[in-house]
Amino acid sequence: MTSAKPQPGQDPDEATIEACRRGDRAALGLVFRRYSPAIEGLVYRLVGPRADVEDLLQSTLLAAMGAFPRFRGMASVKTWMCRIAVHVVHEHLRRPERKRRVSLDVLQGDAEPVSPASSPEARTDARRRAERLYELLDTLSPDKRVAFVLFTFDERSIDEVAALVGASRAATKTRIFMARRELMALVGRDPALRDLLQTRGES
Repeated sequence: MTSAKPQPGQDPDEATIEACRRGDRAALGLVFRRYSPAIEGLVYRLVGPRADVEDLLQSTLLAAMGAFPRFRGMASVKTWMCRIAVHVVHEHLRRPERKRRVSLDVLQGDAEPVSPASSPEARTDARRRAERLYELLDTLSPDKRVAFVLFTFDERSIDEVAALVGASRAATKTRIFMARRELMALVGRDPALRDLLQTRGES
């Protein structure tokens, strides 16, 4: 029998985690339901809202299910699952056949969010800016893109990003810096994109 549902902000208790290690479906379902929204949001920001976001989420959950017997609790379950998701997405981004579809909704926390009440012209302009930004992100290597998005759109610290991508702090900081520099060289004279990258790309 699994334990009660963990409260917000708490990891599952050890009994639930141990049940997950044994492959208990009820325990796994409890944990996955708790963390799937956060994992899906992370994947969404890394790759954009495409038809395969759900596939990448499922791949992450399957990988977590297989890896749970080796989970030792050195990090929280959420952080551990985020690390798996980052690896799954990184492998996806390396595939040359991948295609992108982007949406303004990806840019959570934008300095100038566009509300549903905004004019059609404002929504169209913001959507085009978001599409342009994700086209530029497509030019980056997976290493740089993942680090940059985690730091900027996901608003994680350098140390958190380094832990998620499995790189040193120095290497992670370099990837973010190089990604920002490459993107800034490509945005041209678009002031909105330049301001966005300038603000979020500072490390």
